[in-house]
Amino acid sequence: MDDTLPLLSNPDSQIGGRYDEQNSKDIVDFDPKGDAENPMEWPVAYKWSIVALLALTAFTVTFTCSAVVPIANRIVDDLDGAQSSKSASVLLVTIWELGEAAGPLLIGPLSEVFGRYPVINVSNVLFIAATVLVATSQSSSLLVGARALTGVAVATNVLSPAIVGDIFLPERRGTAMSFILMAPLLGGAVGPAISGAIAERLGWRRVIWMSVALASFCEVVFLSFFRETYRVPILRRRAARLRQETGNDSLKTVFDIEGRGLLQNVGESVMRPMVVFLNSGILQAMSVFGALVFTFFYIMAISLP
Repeated sequence: MDDTLPLLSNPDSQIGGRYDEQNSKDIVDFDPKGDAENPMEWPVAYKWSIVALLALTAFTVTFTCSAVVPIANRIVDDLDGAQSSKSASVLLVTIWELGEAAGPLLIGPLSEVFGRYPVINVSNVLFIAATVLVATSQSSSLLVGARALTGVAVATNVLSPAIVGDIFLPERRGTAMSFILMAPLLGGAVGPAISGAIAERLGWRRVIWMSVALASFCEVVFLSFFRETYRVPILRRRAARLRQETGNDSLKTVFDIEGRGLLQNVGESVMRPMVVFLNSGILQAMSVFGALVFTFFYIMAISLP
């Protein structure tokens, strides 16, 4: 395969040709002279508050994941009693990654179709509901299933880079991402220590309820503070508003010129990661490396306690 060729066709170049054929006055876009609705031009303080929120959510996710590691045996013994097994405690810790591997295959593509705001909020609510199910589980099998669902619902790890790319210029993204990437390291470090101490004194369910409280706080802030950052739904809402105000049904965004349906957009977005993966040897090698790293990490995690 020729590595100089793009793995996927560039939709922007295709749109550009159609754009030239359209009447430019009917194309809705951000004002290049300055536009308050353009995420790139939002106040710097607000942008960094979004980064702080994403970092807090990333901390919460990693805390919830790692907090179970030192108390997995205690949880299984409490739920299954004499029928408890080592395999159940191992699965309780590792099943998270199965869900976290499957979730991004849908979360990322769906955010490109429906926007970041609805996808991240729905995922957060699902994460909270699944964590509540973990806290109230009366059997290890139900708890393992709920843990897998919490892994599926992890949207922050998937959408944080996309959101940072929506609101920061390329030269500013590295600094923002460094803060977000530090949060999981902190969560992974303090999670097991805090959970072990709390479980010893108050029981393991209090540890899970702490995760529910953290995730609920993050979601309340998302609902009341966070705004859509992806330019496609922002411009589409503007076009719809202008069509209603002006009565000009020809107004549309540059992304609507192709006239593709919803199912086609969703299908292309879902298939895009697989196409890129199958056609990129470097990506395949990095994926194998990442799999080995996580394998050794979880071997250590389930062996040391």
